[in-house]
This record gives sequence, structure tokens and C-alpha cells, in this order.
Amino acid sequence: MSDTQEKSPGIKLGRIGGVPVYLSSSWFIITAVITFSVGIQLSRGGIIPPLNAYLMGLACAVAIAVAVLIHEVAHAMTARAFKWPDAHIVLTLMGGHTQFGSFKAKPGASLWVALSGPLSNFLLAGIGWLVIENAPMGVYPNLLLDFFVYANLLLGAFNALPGLPLDGGRLVESIVWKATGSQFKGTIASSWVGRAIAVGLVFYFVIYPLVRGEQPQIITVVVGIMVAMFMWQATTQLIAHSKMMLNLPTVIATDLMRPASAMVSHATVADVLSRQNARGGEIILVDPKGMPVGVIDAQALSRVDPNQAAQVPALAVSRALGQGAIVAEDSDGRALIDYLASVDSAEYAVISATGQVVGLLHQRQIVNAVTGRRK
Repeated sequence: MSDTQEKSPGIKLGRIGGVPVYLSSSWFIITAVITFSVGIQLSRGGIIPPLNAYLMGLACAVAIAVAVLIHEVAHAMTARAFKWPDAHIVLTLMGGHTQFGSFKAKPGASLWVALSGPLSNFLLAGIGWLVIENAPMGVYPNLLLDFFVYANLLLGAFNALPGLPLDGGRLVESIVWKATGSQFKGTIASSWVGRAIAVGLVFYFVIYPLVRGEQPQIITVVVGIMVAMFMWQATTQLIAHSKMMLNLPTVIATDLMRPASAMVSHATVADVLSRQNARGGEIILVDPKGMPVGVIDAQALSRVDPNQAAQVPALAVSRALGQGAIVAEDSDGRALIDYLASVDSAEYAVISATGQVVGLLHQRQIVNAVTGRRK
């Protein structure tokens, strides 16, 4: 599965090939589940003594972590071959993921990076099988290696399924991406396949056994539902983000702004009232250099005694604009989102190509538009 100081993703274990590797605290949860599940199965079967059974369970949990780590390293190394930006690996409750920096990918590269993970697991399974067939071992090494082979086969096969957030989902994404020219349309299509897989997991591990009159194992039900919930949540986020990105080019500042005009910052409330009576619309105060510094607040303006209007400065009834809170009237959603991230302000002055103030834009309007909640 593929600003300000960032929070550490977990315990730093070191680097592999220059790629930082972290261990999330949630990894210990799945390790405990695997340890006790395998330990219970081995001790019930009387294959080995109870203490040894749980130690073997812990060894199996570590073996899965190694398989996941190699899977993620394969992603990172393949990405490096395609000159993708720096990455880091995190081992988590759901296995692990490789996080890359912001960049623009291509369909072919994205597909190869994704498929390298499952391919590495199939390779590990093959190596393990060759060792089992050609190197006689004792009970414990043989049990562990058997588990390692089957775990890698399962990990590789599951991740190769053609739906996001699984690695195989990049195949569907790349096909639609290539056909439409839009990665985000590909992501949406593949995410819906991922949702179908999530529903299929619940059906196969929970509903199907019950229909057949069988009692599914608790651990199977829990793990199946957890994975399905994770996939559903991940696809929901992917679909929402992709729809937002598809909306960006259609969001233009002039479509969202409220008409506004500029007034010098040393004006009085009387000047503001006169302007409103003549033109209406929002009034943005500008400094002597023409830079927007504030917006007239209607509520504050209404509280001024009309008899004192000529003595009260307009700045006294204004809301301050954040430094740099200016957008060009032809800015689309991409530029507007950049402003949301870089400027500490809830409002923006909209400027024409000639440098004139033509409108006022609210952060709320931008968010509603790019998320498809335009009103």
C-alpha cells in the first residue's frame, strides 16, 4: 500500500538505502494480535509447547514485518529509479506505507512503483520455498519459514488486487488515467473498485460462513472487518480529494468574489457611507502604496453615531487583512488553494490585471467551491 514542523510518524529505526524507516506505535497492536493468534493455534494443535508456541507467534509477527518492510523498500527503490522525491517508510497497524513528497507522476512510473511491492513478496516466497525444498531444517525453523512463504504469497496476492488503496489499484488508475488524461479520474475509478473489494472481504470472511451454517473464527472476523474498514475509509478520502482536484480548474476568483472597491485607509466613516450610498458593495481600505490593509465591517459601521461619522477613521470600523492576502481576478482553484496554505487570512482582496481592487473573496467560499459545496 502505497509547512510547519511535521509530527514524527513513529520510532525511527534507521535508514535502508538512504530511506528513513519508522515504526508506528500501532504496529505493536497487530504484532500482539499475530503473536497470540499463532500461539493459540500452535499450542492447541499440540505441535509445540505453549511457551514455545507464543514465542513462535512473535517470530511470525516479526517475519511479517520483515516482509512488509521489503515490500515498502521495493516501492521506495523503484520510485528512486524514476527520480521521485524523497520518501520515508512507516510500519503500521495495517502493514505499512511509503510516503513520497509532492510531485507530478506519470501513469507508467506510478504503475511500476506500485507493482514492485507485490513482486518483491512473490520473490521472497519463491526464495523461501527453495530453501525449504533444498535445506533440511528443524521443526521451529521449518514452521517459521513455512509461515514466511505463505505470508508473502498472501501479502503479494492481496496487494495485487485491482483496487485502491492496494498496489494493484494503480493498474486500474493508470488505465483510466491514460485513457482520459486525468489521474484523478483514474483514482476515482480505482477507488470504487477498492470499495467493492472491501465489501467482498466482509462477505467472504463474515457473511459467507454464516450463510453456510459455519461459525467464523473471531480473529478472522475482526481482521477482515478491520481491513475492510481501512480500505473503505482510504477510498473515501481518495475519492473526496480527487473530486476536489477535478473541481480546481473550474473555480475562478471572479465567480466567487463579492464586488468591492478601494478607498484610502485615512478616509473617515463619512466617506465610507458616501461611497456605499453611491456604489454599494464591499469597501477595501488601501495604504498609500495601494496595498489592501482592511475591509469595512458592516456591523462595526452600523454602531457609529452618524453625528460622529466625519471624525471616526474608517480603519476603526474595519477588519484587518492578512499580509499578502491578495489574489488576481483570474486565479483558478490551484492558486486559491495555495493562498489558503500560505497566507494567514480568512479574506482576500481580488485585484484586476491593472492593479485595481475589484472584489472581496472569503476563505469559506473557496473551500465550498473546491469541495463541490458551492452556494
